[in-house]
Amino acid sequence: MLKVDVVTSSEGFEGLGDEWSDLCERCSQSTVFQSFEWHKSWWRAFGSRRRGFSLRIITVRSETGRLIGIAPLALSRWRLGPLTALSFMGEGVSDYLDFLCDSCDPEKICDAIYNKISQIRGWRVVDLSQLRAGALAKAYPPKEQYKLFYQDFDLEQCPFLVFPDGKGDERWEPLLKSYGKKMRAHVGYYERKLKAVYEVDSGYIVDPAVLDEAMSALFELHRRRWNKRWLPGVLGNSDVQRFHREVARDFLKRGWLRLHYIMLDGEYQAVLYCFAYRDRTCYYQGGFEPTLAKLSLGSTLTANAIRNSIAEERDEFDFLRGNEPYKERWTQGAYRLNCRRLIAKRRFPWLWFAVRCHRIAASIEMKAKDIMHHAYSKDGKKNTRNADRGQADR
Repeated sequence: MLKVDVVTSSEGFEGLGDEWSDLCERCSQSTVFQSFEWHKSWWRAFGSRRRGFSLRIITVRSETGRLIGIAPLALSRWRLGPLTALSFMGEGVSDYLDFLCDSCDPEKICDAIYNKISQIRGWRVVDLSQLRAGALAKAYPPKEQYKLFYQDFDLEQCPFLVFPDGKGDERWEPLLKSYGKKMRAHVGYYERKLKAVYEVDSGYIVDPAVLDEAMSALFELHRRRWNKRWLPGVLGNSDVQRFHREVARDFLKRGWLRLHYIMLDGEYQAVLYCFAYRDRTCYYQGGFEPTLAKLSLGSTLTANAIRNSIAEERDEFDFLRGNEPYKERWTQGAYRLNCRRLIAKRRFPWLWFAVRCHRIAASIEMKAKDIMHHAYSKDGKKNTRNADRGQADR
């Protein structure tokens, strides 16, 4: 018999740390965005400060008391409107969200989670967003007996690059040859050009003593690039920066952080914020000095990050959500789709209302992103030959 409980306090949540991390390692579908470190930092930076926001973390335990399932949910006003909703913790900054389930019997664990969701009071809609391809919450929908209606919607594209078989340069060279002549020329040309003009230092951060300085450089370079287009960028908010500083410290300890950089004459001019977890490296965000756009720092640093991922014998480089042009150049159009699942109770006619709200919000979001892409295109016309143009926000 499974034991299912709901954690509602900060103390109870943070007390799950070791068990959560152990479960994350056992769950074959987990990503860094399901890690305890990611959720802990998100709760401290955003959730605990949000008015009317309360935890509803569902835990599933086996007969022996072992933690085998987690649904990291919270209760709040949905889209600041009249409806209350259960939604994933981590919304806004996370690219992939999902339940965590022990690989022994994920269907049974998801079933227990949906059963508990049907019993929780106070919500009118359940909004499970950013479900990636293969997500457990998507693969196992709620059963009819729980009287829960649901509808799924496609969200953003998530471009990715799968490496050829082999090891080291055996994988890098075939990958490079798969691109066009111009793309291949960019990779080596700009690296040589940098070394001819500057004293170049590149790599990724391994020393905790310089981590804060490198993160500050990321925030500043990202701000400069977007301020040039009269846009704030996603890393400008102080709460967002505090969140990522804590995540970076925790991920560095766990060996998951890949904060790649290029220093020219002793100063950071490009920083790439990546995560290495299981079989993939994830490109989260980047900052590049806009006055050096002609040197294609973004393209050079991305190539370095991909090559490092190959050297670490990972299988995939994931550009996460967003269909910016530079991602398509590296992935040659390969992508997966994220999904949103909206759920409502049968006896309440809220699903149609939630669906309508979602469609309106999605339309507004799409128009906003079109404006951002247009702003980029206008800014990038003078540098159309640069392979790193369009390092857009998530």
